[in-house]
Amino acid sequence: MLRFPSPLTAAATVLFVYCLEVSSDALIDAYESDEDFGQEYLLSARCFTRELARATLLDMLEKLQRPEEYIPTDYHWLLLYECLQIQLSVLNDMSLPCLIERLQGVAHADDAPYLSFSGTSQSSAGCHIDFDALVDTYFWDTDFLLDAETFTRLDADAKKNLGFTEGLFGVVQGLSPHPDELVLRRSAEYRHRQTQGEDERV
Repeated sequence: MLRFPSPLTAAATVLFVYCLEVSSDALIDAYESDEDFGQEYLLSARCFTRELARATLLDMLEKLQRPEEYIPTDYHWLLLYECLQIQLSVLNDMSLPCLIERLQGVAHADDAPYLSFSGTSQSSAGCHIDFDALVDTYFWDTDFLLDAETFTRLDADAKKNLGFTEGLFGVVQGLSPHPDELVLRRSAEYRHRQTQGEDERV
């Protein structure tokens, strides 16, 4: 699983898995070049090539379905944000009976802020996913959407007080990620590395 502010419900897991699967396939089937990719993934394309984005989405998909908890980096959050934004917009505009049936079968009261159903019968059933409400529920923040100019104007104390991570600079500047910045680390390993870093600074 990936580490979220709130554990994914069964319905949210269905949505995340669906979006990651469809997006990773689309990066091969629907986009013929990095330019095509950049027309939809406006922010992610500054940091990712089409091939790297697909590999990263597949890695998130695989880790999401493991029992151990893994920590996404700011690069993961940015790509996941645009992946969900694009796929949920498409899903809201069309009816996928099989997916809607799965969602109806596992939907819970906790899903109400971002998931609703319409239609009186299974044949006419539809659903609406409120993307902003989903982000509010399952994203720690959206600092990765900051523009480079705003980020640069903030001094070190302001960035610290706002809780910005060390990796945020590269994301907002549109820099390609270092391979280490795309490693989804287990929570225990992540905490160990943080503790080591603090000890080295003392």
